[in-house]
Amino acid sequence: MSRAMRRFSALLVCVPLLLAGCSDGDSSSAESKGNPKAPPAVAETPKITNANDKSMPLDTYLLNPEQSESINNAYAGILTDCMKRFGFDYTPPEAEATASSGDAPTTRTDGRFGRQNAEDAEKWGYHAAGGVEDDSPWGNKGQKMTAAMQTAERGSDDPKQKFGPGGQVVNGAKVPDHGCVGEGRKKLTGSVNGNTGDAKLANDLKFDTLTKAQQDKRTRAVFAKWSTCMKDKGFDYTDPLAALGDEEWAKTPQPTRHEIQVATADQECRAKHNVVGVWFAVDYAYQEQAVEQNAEALADAKKNIDTMLKAAAAAQAG
Repeated sequence: MSRAMRRFSALLVCVPLLLAGCSDGDSSSAESKGNPKAPPAVAETPKITNANDKSMPLDTYLLNPEQSESINNAYAGILTDCMKRFGFDYTPPEAEATASSGDAPTTRTDGRFGRQNAEDAEKWGYHAAGGVEDDSPWGNKGQKMTAAMQTAERGSDDPKQKFGPGGQVVNGAKVPDHGCVGEGRKKLTGSVNGNTGDAKLANDLKFDTLTKAQQDKRTRAVFAKWSTCMKDKGFDYTDPLAALGDEEWAKTPQPTRHEIQVATADQECRAKHNVVGVWFAVDYAYQEQAVEQNAEALADAKKNIDTMLKAAAAAQAG
């Protein structure tokens, strides 16, 4: 299976996990203030069809596409240079490419509201622009890893061990702690076990607020209107995520006529009932609440991002 098809399939697998029951909580401002677990009040609901150009409260504490690319490139460069010390011409695994279609968000790496571009929907249905193509497999471009290379890369040649302590001598050079992977992480984060991605708390909050917003009665109410609109057009889906997650779309590398019809109707019903506007406003409110309740820990996450970006810039400059 190609890398692009794996990304498409992974999306369809994840979507059902986000489709849980509806919240019955009262969303009044008074109750929200008195009960931190109550659904937050929505300050304003914009009338929009696409929220990808709008920032979210958690964006500050999560890597955006440009930041992710900078860190990934620096990490790959450190890994390559480290492996060269042991005499290996090594190509690090390629990072997943960020979306480049009209549905690509500008302030975060993930789109939270499904397909939002009517032109793309009319051309590509729920597929990425261009469809799914057979591309090279994810990994070291087919390069065979010898035991010596694995030792230099991870600090151990034992397939049962993800990392070793290092310290071995390979081709006259001493393997660093956790191998070249550990060296890369340490240079970027200060620790061989450091995380070069989003902080766990920020990532957990991102998915927690996503799920809460989708289950909120205000979002479910507009989803119900969307569903009725879709039925009037001949398509039976409970909400936009059910349409996006239809397993039928993953069966073909290019969108079918039926897929394009569903995706086009989806966009028309979204626009008619301001689905994205309501969905975004509710999601935004949950993220605001999460930031307020986790301010101190999120401030630490922001400091870690700044530290990594400085280290990545230094590594690339060097």
